[in-house]
Amino acid sequence: MGLDGYHEIVSAGIGVAAKNEEIYEQCEQFLLSGTDIIIGYMNPFSAEFVHSLFESSGKTLIVLDSGYHFPKFSKKLSNAWFISLQGGLCTRVITHKAIEDGFRNFAFSCSFYDAGYRPSYIYAAAAEEKGGSIVFNHITALKRSDFTLKPLTEFLEKEQETAVLATFCGDMAEDFFAGSSEKAGNYKVYGAGFTSDETWLGKITYPGYDWNAAIAWSKNLETAENKTFVNIMNGIKYGKANLFSLLGWEAAQLIGLENTEFDGMSIQSPRGKVYINPENGFSEADVYYATVSKDDDTGNCLLKNIRVASITETERKGLERNIEYIRTVEANTWLNAYACLES
Repeated sequence: MGLDGYHEIVSAGIGVAAKNEEIYEQCEQFLLSGTDIIIGYMNPFSAEFVHSLFESSGKTLIVLDSGYHFPKFSKKLSNAWFISLQGGLCTRVITHKAIEDGFRNFAFSCSFYDAGYRPSYIYAAAAEEKGGSIVFNHITALKRSDFTLKPLTEFLEKEQETAVLATFCGDMAEDFFAGSSEKAGNYKVYGAGFTSDETWLGKITYPGYDWNAAIAWSKNLETAENKTFVNIMNGIKYGKANLFSLLGWEAAQLIGLENTEFDGMSIQSPRGKVYINPENGFSEADVYYATVSKDDDTGNCLLKNIRVASITETERKGLERNIEYIRTVEANTWLNAYACLES
């Protein structure tokens, strides 16, 4: 960014970000040593847990957020801002696409890991709101050695007018698409967020069918900001342009504003305009539709036909209703930051 002056960056590990006390201790130590801004990949529950430290010290917390958790707090945290990959919003957007394509009956398929995050609820809620329903649920086993798609494939052979709403990440996504390739003719798949993470798609053998995705960003977005980001990150030893480095890049852009009050501000990110909503402190950006297809050079998967999903803002309002509903009921969730094991 060409900023003048001296900036010191220090870091500390917080494991899989599941222990709030550990995160609190690390934040406290940083603040006591004079740190001005703390950036952490954590869930909104953890941010709320540590927020008192920032409130009392007048310092800034920037939360890197996958969007796979729902915040419990309803009022904005005064000293915290969230840069989000909008995982939940992507889930609603791709459900809209499936409904728009004419499907009303859906089989929901996810890994044991993914089942503990909010897309599993959002898919069902969004489908029902739009006149559809989940007619079959399939959750794969915890151990990869026990992985099977047999229940899903047997169901789809009988109910061929049913589409699949999927949420898998990392090697679990690889297992899903490898397993589904045997019955490629029976699959109409819709997936969101990390299921269509390009880092993994480039490693996954094309399963024999194209599928639809809703994504936060792609390395193939044709903007000057994105080309700069991709070129710089891929040119760094051990660097990589991916969803995680995108979050870090955007955090640096916010810091570069030379301001610690980010409400209502916007940056021109590699994924387009990112706006900080002053009402809740969360970032807002376009969601993109994409087709996951075959890379003829490698035989693996790639994203093509990337375009802005015009339904994004309407679905954002729908997501707000989903979040508000979950605040009124008892609902369990994993506590660790989503896809933390792959970061």
